[in-house]
Amino acid sequence: MRSTNVVFSNPSLPLNLAYSGTGTVTLELQHASNIDVAMSGTGRLTLSGRVQGDGQLMFSGTGELNTFYCPMKSVNIQMSGTGFAYVYGVEGVHAILSGTGTICYRGPLLSQIISGPGSIRECIPEKTTEGPAQTTKESEHSSSESGQIMSRNQQLMMILTTTIVFLFF
Repeated sequence: MRSTNVVFSNPSLPLNLAYSGTGTVTLELQHASNIDVAMSGTGRLTLSGRVQGDGQLMFSGTGELNTFYCPMKSVNIQMSGTGFAYVYGVEGVHAILSGTGTICYRGPLLSQIISGPGSIRECIPEKTTEGPAQTTKESEHSSSESGQIMSRNQQLMMILTTTIVFLFF
């Protein structure tokens, strides 16, 4: 399934989007308030346009959530699984990642929590003629920081696992 739509909504109310399953959905948003997105499954959801308020994004599964071309005031993303998420928070990004997935962000990274071997990194989209589905180029600076954070998280997980084993056995 492939769908492309323009969504206009009441600017005084938050917009709630829920997407589950497979397929590709592309939405152009013209929304002035906050947005809540819940996505699960193996599909691809691409948002473009502009959100004047904040974005609350919840994503689980192996799919792709792409909001690079839909800047939001700030983004709070919670992601689990092996998927890919691309987000753009003009004033900042708060990211929580569990699993082996990847979160690529634009804007200042205000906080991050990583549980598992996944990664959170700054990415810069390359200009293409194809529109929202683009490739990204990672920032060299953030990949070394991400490696240090991931290494620290792996050490903490090992300590936690060892502690649990000793407590229960």
